[in-house]
Order: sequence, then C-alpha cells, then structure tokens
Amino acid sequence: MGEQQDPEKKEFLEKRSKGTSFEPDLIWEVLSRLPSKSIVQSRCVSKLCSSITTQPGFIRSFAARSSESPCLLILFKDKGNMFVFSLPQQQKHNLNSNNHVAVVDSYSMPCPGKYHFLSSESVHGLICVEEPSGNPQVWNPTTRRFSTLPKPARRWGDDDRVSFVGYDPVDCTYKVLSMPCRRPRQPRALTLGGGGEGGARWRVIKGLPEHAPFRRGARCVNGVLYYLAAPTLDDHRDNQFLVSFHVRSEKLSMMQVPWNLTRGLRQLLHCEGKLICVISNGGDDIIMWTLEDAEKHKWSYKHLLLPFSRRDPVARTRFSLKGVNAAGEFIYVPSALVNPFHVIYFDPKAVSFRRVVVDGVADYQFRRQNGFGDYPLRTSNAFSNHVETLMSL
Repeated sequence: MGEQQDPEKKEFLEKRSKGTSFEPDLIWEVLSRLPSKSIVQSRCVSKLCSSITTQPGFIRSFAARSSESPCLLILFKDKGNMFVFSLPQQQKHNLNSNNHVAVVDSYSMPCPGKYHFLSSESVHGLICVEEPSGNPQVWNPTTRRFSTLPKPARRWGDDDRVSFVGYDPVDCTYKVLSMPCRRPRQPRALTLGGGGEGGARWRVIKGLPEHAPFRRGARCVNGVLYYLAAPTLDDHRDNQFLVSFHVRSEKLSMMQVPWNLTRGLRQLLHCEGKLICVISNGGDDIIMWTLEDAEKHKWSYKHLLLPFSRRDPVARTRFSLKGVNAAGEFIYVPSALVNPFHVIYFDPKAVSFRRVVVDGVADYQFRRQNGFGDYPLRTSNAFSNHVETLMSL
C-alpha cells in the first residue's frame, strides 16, 4: 500500500503508461520481486526495465528489502582477478540449526589495479576504494561496477588521499569525504549521484583546523561518519582525536579520545547503535572503548581475554576482526581460505564464541576451474553487514 501511494512512483508510472502496450506498474511489481542479479541484467533487456530499476523509489524499496538480510562479503585477489564471495551473516546461534553455511553468491572480475580497501567499510552497499593516483573510487558489489569520482583540485594536496563514504538514512543520500594523508588539510565532500546542494562538485568542509586523517577504518553510525585523525602525520600514534562528520548537515566536530597512550591496532566499529574502538596488540586479548555519550564525550572501558586463539597453526591462518553483527557479536575472518574454513562470532558480553563452518569456497572444483594449486587463498578483505544496493553513480 505504501509503495502504491508513493507520489514519485505514481508520477513515473503515469508518464510511462502512455504510448506503450505494457503495464509499467505490473512490470515494476515483477521486477521488485527479482533477486539483484536478475534486476541488474534486466537493465540490458529494455529501456523500460532500465528506467524503472534506476528510479529512486525503486532503489529505496529494494534497499529496504535487502537490509533485512545483511551478508558477510569476503574477497581475495589472484592472477589479476578479484574473487567475491557473499555469505549469510548469522546472528546468535540457534541450537536447533546446523552451524554450517554455504556461499550465497560468488563471482570474479578483473582486479582493479593496485586498489586497496584499508579505509573501507560497506556503507549501505557501497565501498570506497583507494588507488595510487589519488582518484577516489566507489565500488558497488551488487552491480559489479567501480566508479571513478571527479578528482579534487590539484593544488589541494598530494595524490596520497584517503576517502570515506557516509550515508544519511533520512534523505537516503551518500556522500564521500576525502583529504590528503601526508599533510594537514580540510576535508572536501562530494554528493554521490549529483544530488543535494553543490551537486557533483567537491566542497571544502570547514569547522575544524586542518588535520591529517588516520587511514585505517572510518565508521558511519546513524548518519554520522567517524574517523580518527591527528594534527600532523607524525602525531598519529600519541595525539589522535576523533572527528565526526554529520552527513546531512555536513557539520564537523572533534572529540578527544582516552586511548592515546595505548599501543596497538585501533579499529572503529559500530556495535548495537554505538561507536566503539577496539585495540589489539596482536595477541588474544582486546581493549574496548565504547562511546556512551557523544555530547558529553563519555567513554566506557573494558579489557577482554578472547576465549579462542587468533592463530590456527593447522590451517596456517590468523583470525582478524572484520565487523560486528546486529546481535553485537564480533566477526573474526581467517587470513587464508581453505575448504572448509571457519568464521568466528565472539560475544563480548558473555565472553563466549561460536564457529560457523563455511563450505564450497576453496574446494577442489573451484581450484581446478581457476587454476589454483593446494596453497591457501589469502583473504584481501572482508566486509560485514553488507546489503545490496542498486545505486548507480
């Protein structure tokens, strides 16, 4: 009922119904029930299908359906190709079910040069990509397209830039925030799709002193993009602070952090509606800082010993933290893929864990078809809470 009353959809269908023997509303309904792969393929079938599936109303409706079943996206690169696997992202273990999962979807595509995903997360289906020339890239795994964004001004800084994607759930708007890594600069923002104020132009975002971003890992939480930064690159270890970018208003804020003297890898994560920073020295313990109150800059502290070993000497792999599911479980993914392999879900509240066995990713048939030997397939990255989107840039 809600979709039928959508004025945007109604206007579109009324225009399309003139001069055609097809019923656009019927085609709309049929397309809305197809899986993403079929929807993307339909865009090549006819102009009407392409027009319908690129409508903002259709894209929003598809995104709402996709958000009900987030997945874990795992990829690795080899021989000039990138292999992408989509796995069901399990919630807390149901004792009456089998603790095995199989790949939902997989595909390979030409490896996009020397791109990497150090600063990336899947933000409502889009992933930001970094590459040496400094051109920001955005990857949509659903449509299998890499989109090159306009390059910021030449005089802005060096080519070594870091870019983050943010998403506003109110206006359903994506924005990219970008800045040089090697020297302090004010960020610039770009609205994806050309919508919103400023269109497809980079805008300088003021409100804070010039600063250098910490490359590894921003997080978008409820329409606010968070990333770590420092006054200069040399201060990254001992003088960090947290920057928040309100995607809708484009307001920048800065917050001091309580872990500056703590050594280890720092990861920002989104856990049950709150921002957390997980610090690890590579052992089997972690430190958790949870932002309890952003306005009062109030953090809580917890030191946990993991009830499992992050090293697996048999499979010759190591488990790395890649995200948090909706139940608040930390997701640990192996650095190398064998058949079968395990994904570990760790509950920091109960200090317990469970293993999910994944079949069919690095089996004999897959290796033979792609010319791989018996060696482990090294994981390039993994993205938790990935949802499919039909967003075109």
